[in-house]
Amino acid sequence: MHHGVKQPKYGIPVRVALSNGEALMGLVYVRWGQRVRDALNEREPFLALKTVEQLRLVNKTAIVHVDLLTMDEISRQQGLFPEIDFEYLSLNPC
Repeated sequence: MHHGVKQPKYGIPVRVALSNGEALMGLVYVRWGQRVRDALNEREPFLALKTVEQLRLVNKTAIVHVDLLTMDEISRQQGLFPEIDFEYLSLNPC
């Protein structure tokens, strides 16, 4: 674990499909230059997903797949996500 200056994190809009058939829409937070795939590959057994209603800790073993949404999909479904940093998304492909 790194100590010192805390790095900002940026929310990446995703759709997470779970093994029970549920689909969750929310943000996975990553550091500058990090990808959603990197967050999925971290050692922690849970993936933090911020939805409009709450912060959910999703057991990674229950995840079937994660969809990275296009800018068009994000714009059409913006109400399903908490605050989105469109500037970060435009500068950093996920």
